[in-house]
Amino acid sequence: VNACVDVVLSGVKLLQALGQSPGNGKDHTILHSRNDLEEAFVHFMGKGAAAERFFTDKEASRHA
Repeated sequence: VNACVDVVLSGVKLLQALGQSPGNGKDHTILHSRNDLEEAFVHFMGKGAAAERFFTDKEASRHA
């Protein structure tokens, strides 16, 4: 069984909760770290676009 559940939240508040601050944007196919998440967020939000990426940092996702 596979289920897709969207979570809607403030991206800025998410970065703040993870202790990140906006810096340079960069696209990442897979997010392996909080830094990758920050870079992808800045990259796509700067373009006004949405993106879906797999986040491999289990520890960070538990505490967000």
